[in-house]
Formats: sequence, structure tokens, C-alpha cells
Amino acid sequence: MEEKQIYLRYLGYARKSSEDNKERQAASLPEQLYVLEGIKAKHTLNVVEVLQESKSAHKPGREIFNNMLARIESGEANAILTWHPNRLCRNALDAGQLLYLMDEDKLVEIRTPSRTYRNTPEDKFMLTLEFGISKKDSDDKSIVVERGLEKKARDGWRPGVAPQGYLNDKTTESGFRKVLTDSERFPFIQKIFVLFHQGTAVVEIHRLAKDIWHYRSRQKKRSGGKPLSLSMIYKILTNPFYCKKFEYPEGSGKWYEGAHEPAVDQKIFDEIQVKLGRRSQYKLQHHNFAYTGSMVRCGSCSSSVVAEQKWQCICTKCKLKFSLTKKNKEKCTGCGTLIKNMDDPTILHYIYYRCGRKRNPSCREKAVRVDRLEKQIDETLSQIEISPLFMDWAVRQIIKDNKQEKTFQDDTTENIKRGHSDCRIKLNNLLQLKISPANQDGSLLSDEQYKVQKETLEAELKGLGKQLMGMDERLIRANDQTEKAFTFATRAKERFANGDIKIKRDIFMGLGSHLTLKDKIVGFDAPEYIYTLKKMKEAEPIIAERVAPENQPEYTHQMETYFASSSTLLRGRESRPA
Repeated sequence: MEEKQIYLRYLGYARKSSEDNKERQAASLPEQLYVLEGIKAKHTLNVVEVLQESKSAHKPGREIFNNMLARIESGEANAILTWHPNRLCRNALDAGQLLYLMDEDKLVEIRTPSRTYRNTPEDKFMLTLEFGISKKDSDDKSIVVERGLEKKARDGWRPGVAPQGYLNDKTTESGFRKVLTDSERFPFIQKIFVLFHQGTAVVEIHRLAKDIWHYRSRQKKRSGGKPLSLSMIYKILTNPFYCKKFEYPEGSGKWYEGAHEPAVDQKIFDEIQVKLGRRSQYKLQHHNFAYTGSMVRCGSCSSSVVAEQKWQCICTKCKLKFSLTKKNKEKCTGCGTLIKNMDDPTILHYIYYRCGRKRNPSCREKAVRVDRLEKQIDETLSQIEISPLFMDWAVRQIIKDNKQEKTFQDDTTENIKRGHSDCRIKLNNLLQLKISPANQDGSLLSDEQYKVQKETLEAELKGLGKQLMGMDERLIRANDQTEKAFTFATRAKERFANGDIKIKRDIFMGLGSHLTLKDKIVGFDAPEYIYTLKKMKEAEPIIAERVAPENQPEYTHQMETYFASSSTLLRGRESRPA
């Protein structure tokens, strides 16, 4: 029986992705078209039309590709000519449509430069394999790209196009690019925030930017070079990126601290959002609190201490101080004046820490304001702050003590080694006596006596071995404890006062491992070195004010003499007070 002759009518298809950078290694459209033209001429193919598209195949929805499938479905063509199967699809839906057309004998052939796929089990299996490899490659690249973008966000650099006033760094290697300030436009963005915070209306800011400053957005290939619109100014005023906060991906709820230069202070930005009311899309609850996360427990019910912030506004018309809540963000509760119409209203912001009441919903512990909480921490740090003079003496004293400790340790180690060696000799002699021909009848050493003496010597040998191992560990532990104490005490109060949230959190946690909040007072379960530092602080004489600057050498000598004579200040003699 003769095979039925099928007349092939081809649709050429070339594609490259222009939506992302995942397919940079794929041949460009001109190169693909050149290869397809060569195959057409070599095999004298009947090509109805060559289609080309610049769109990612990672997801379904390509218009030209779908149009090609519709033309094959209608019988206009029954074969496809393409550079590689991955040009046709990188997703399961498009792959399934192509295979279905083959099963229905509407798509007879897919021809590439290296292979021809027809409606046979072997060819369809190989084609399915090619489509699967293409999809896996696309998925793998997506995962790699997503991980890279997430790491970039964690490092503080928001992926994507930089907003007004900033520039994307294009000179650094991909994956390490930063967000730079646009020196030409950044000062004007800062001015927009300052003017609005001072009470200037958005309409007036828009006029100034357009007619006085002649502000124009950065010129790009297809956009830019235009003045700011009113909506763009509102977008700037409500974009948390300008105060070093950004959400990535948008809508995910994952917020990051930016590493770029801020255009406005966080506090001022939050006040601006209050003034904007419902116009602001930024949620003020996205706030990093220093003393939350189960690091402090309620002193009554042991629930975790949580933070909450409250906003208040003083009306410029009736002078009423009213709270800003979810239900009321726009107007005075007394006279009804809109906040946006007030002439520079006073915005008050407070942060409180209170019991989360998770374990006991009826817990009666009251909240404490953050400034009063930090005042207690500051007072505790004042009790352990040591002078630079004492710090200098302490470092030299530690070095001196280390030398003395090492000499003592070496002598002790030699004694233990000698005892260890003697013990081994005794064990060996005991064995020799036990197996001696003269002791065949057990007259010199009975089995019971041998067992008792052997166990005693083995226990002694084991104890001496542990002592040898523990000598170095004790010295290392003592040095680590001392280093930890002095590192913590050095400028702890100053670092706490001027530090960011992370520094404050670390110092606060250094004051105790089981911190509690009861009756608005923080309870510190301080480690031993904190008590040692307190004793040092109490023992250190405060005579600096009585000593003139010209007598500094004499003063230094007096202080160091006192330090050296105080048993409290000598390492190894401190003890935690009862």
C-alpha cells in the first residue's frame, strides 16, 4: 500500500525574549531568520510566512505564537520551521497544544537545523523531552534570578528601576549594582519633602517644580524629560523608599532596610503619611522595634512584650489633641477640620511596650513609653561604664596576669604530667607483679587485691588526664569572659545613645538573658561579668575633678596604684555578690 503524499506548508517562527535577561545566550532574531532562510533554500521548502516575536515563552499568552497555532488549526499551514524547540515554548501549556495538534494530524512536522520531528512515537517522545529540558532550564534560571534578587534586597539594594532622584548603577558587575543618588535631581526631591512637611500644599509644590525649578525627569530612550505631575508628587511623598524602606516583591509583606542615601528622615516621613491620610498607601505599622521578638517577658504572666505606636495631632484651629486611628486619619474630632487643610499641624508619635497578653488575656500590666524604657537601660549602663584610664590599666594588667598565669599553668601542667607518668608506671608494675611466676599461687597479690588496686590507679589516671585537658580550657574561658566584659563596657552608654535599632537591641540583650517588664520597670537577670563591672565601677575612686590637668602624670600614678591594690579589680578574685 502506497503512503499518502502530504504537501507541507510551513510557518517559520523566530523568537527572542525582550522582557528579561534570562535568554541572553539565545540567538538574536536576525541570526535565527538567517538560519531559517538557509534551511528553506537548501530543502526547497514552501514557507507561507516567517513570524517573529520578542516575548518570553516562560508563561502562556504570546499573541503571535497563538495566532500561528490558530492558522495551523484552520489548515492554512501544517508544519513549523524554527531554530530550536525552545523557541516555540518554555511552558507546559504551549507544549501540550503543539503535541495535541500533532496527535490530530494537523501539525505534521516541526523542522529545526539539526532534526525533524514528525508524528511518530519516537519523534514525539524526543520533542517532549526537548520541551521538558527547555522548561527545566527556564525554571532553573528563574530560581537563580529570584535568589539573586532576594540577596540583593537583603543587602539593602532594591531590585528594579530606581525612583525619581536616584540612579541605577550600570558600571558594577550584575548582582552587585547599587542605587546611587542623582546629583541633579536628588536635592529637589529632598526639598519636596521639606516643603510639604512645613505645610506647603501639593499644588504649590507642583507649580514650583514645574515653573521655578524647571524640574524634568531623566531622559530615557522612550520616556522621560517631562515635568512632575501632581500624581507623581503624591507618589514621591508616599514612597517609603525615600526613607530607606522598601517592600520586595511588592505586596509580599517582606520589608527591607535600604542601604541607599535617604531623602527624608523616617520620623518626618511618618508624619507626612499622617497628614496625607487615606492618600498614603504606606502602612505605618511597618516599623522595626528594638525590644520585641520574645527578648522581654511580662513579669506577671510571662507573655512576650510587644510594641505599639500611637499617633496624635494637635488641631491648629481648636487646639484639641486627638488620636489618629484607623477610623479617623483625616480630620479633627473636635471641629472637624481636615488635617490637610490645617496650617502646619503638630504631629505627635509615641511608641509603647506592653504585655502581649497571649498567655493571660486579662493581664493588668501597664505599658511603658520607649523613652522611659531606654532611660532605665541608660541608667544601668552608667553603673558599668568604666573610665578610659581604667581600661588602659586593665588591658596591661590582663597581659601581665596572662604571663603569670601561663608560668603557673606550665608548672602545674608539669606536676600533673609527672603524676600521670608515675600512675602509668604503677599500673604497669601492678600488672607485672600479678603475672609474676612468684605470684602463681596469689601469695604476693590476690585477684581481689589486684582488682581493687587496678581500679584505684585507673580512676586516678583518668582524673589526671581530665586535669590536663581542662587546664587550657579554664584559661581560655577566663580570657573570653574578661574580654567579653571589657568589650561590652567600652563606650556602651555612648553606643546605645547614638546607635541604630540593631546596636540598641544587642546592648540590651547583653544586660541579661531573662529580661522582664513589671510595673513599667525592666528586670535585668544580668550575667556575672555585669556584677563584676558594677563592683569595679563602685571601687574606682572619682578624684579626676580634684586633680589639675598639669598633674596628669601624678594622677595617673595615683589611679594605677589604687587599681593594683584593689582585690576587686584583680582578675580571678571577683565574685558575684549574694
